[in-house]
Amino acid sequence: MTARAAAAEQTHRRILDAARARFLAAPYEEVTLAAIAAEAGVSTQTLLNRFGSKEGLAVEFATEFAREIDSDRATARAGDPRSAVRAVLRQYEMMGDLNIRTLALENRIPALAEISRMGREHHQAWLEETFGTCLPADPRARRTTLLALYAATDVYLWKLLRRDLGASLAETARVMERLVRGALAPPG
Repeated sequence: MTARAAAAEQTHRRILDAARARFLAAPYEEVTLAAIAAEAGVSTQTLLNRFGSKEGLAVEFATEFAREIDSDRATARAGDPRSAVRAVLRQYEMMGDLNIRTLALENRIPALAEISRMGREHHQAWLEETFGTCLPADPRARRTTLLALYAATDVYLWKLLRRDLGASLAETARVMERLVRGALAPPG
């Protein structure tokens, strides 16, 4: 790698690191390209040249963050509700508030709608992979079980329990695990 390419990669990394810090800490509307550029030690024009817009930067950040989340979620043991809930909660404790803020704006900002769509797809694929051996063979029953698993592990449930009802992390884990186990139980 040439010195120029290495410097360009370092600049890219600094911008994404600064964007991560800003997007995690503040509502989307309050995050400015000027603040991200200043934190990264580049000009706003450099940031625009690399990402095109705030929306482009948000999508790039989310794409990178999704890889990190996928890697963490891969630690969940297949078919194990406790392991799966712990993986999801690690993610939500780190970035659940950002998820909720993004979802609140997805109908107004196309880039955030794309980020939300990607998140939903990743979550559903992860649920299918993690619980695939526990899912019913019948397509209709399989879909119902996946929907129940999705509801039991969704960020809105995390927000309800942790933010709105003040549940501890341990209580939240117990509730989510109970719901996951219920979703996997054969209909009675």
